[in-house]
Amino acid sequence: MDESRSIFRLEIEGHWSAEELGNLLIAISDLYAIRLYLEILYEDRFQWMRYYPDFWDPKAFPTSQLRRRPYGRPFPWWLNPPPLGESQLSRISQLIEPEGRLEVRRVDYASPGIADLAGIGVVVGHVKDFVFKLLDRQDTKRSRELDDERAALENERLRIENARNFVALASDLGYNKTDLRSLVLHVDGKQDAIIALIEQKKLRGISYSDDER
Repeated sequence: MDESRSIFRLEIEGHWSAEELGNLLIAISDLYAIRLYLEILYEDRFQWMRYYPDFWDPKAFPTSQLRRRPYGRPFPWWLNPPPLGESQLSRISQLIEPEGRLEVRRVDYASPGIADLAGIGVVVGHVKDFVFKLLDRQDTKRSRELDDERAALENERLRIENARNFVALASDLGYNKTDLRSLVLHVDGKQDAIIALIEQKKLRGISYSDDER
């Protein structure tokens, strides 16, 4: 995985409580950590497939971004993937090395203001696309003045589509339906926190750039 870093800028407006800002950053950070975790596991599996004769030797698989093997699982763990229950999902960030985690680079609290977050570029890009769809959906809803029933259907479709991007990767890793359902519910809960702020017009936009530091 390319570990070059990128900046994810959140454009904010209005009056924010400390709880609202904290909830937004936690939601974004959790989505980032889950995506990074799945990407690392996927890359590990690729390494196993490439170096199959050595798959019993842990030294052949340098999982550089994980603090330890997933939940102490022996190799090859992908024959029996680590669980994705709610308790595991809520602490995935603890498994990631500090340098791989999402980092706050800058917060300008104003109306308008910004919050700059830095992380591994390929993962930041996925999370940016995730949030952009939610923002774009809200703009479309206003411009078309959708009725309540149609708006509800559109929202449900978007939520499923967003969650599916996480599920597709987890499914490729061999997770069962119970784990995938848990993943969908967890990701969908993070959407709730973000959508609420978009609907209040507090989160107004996002942008993405390379990290020049």
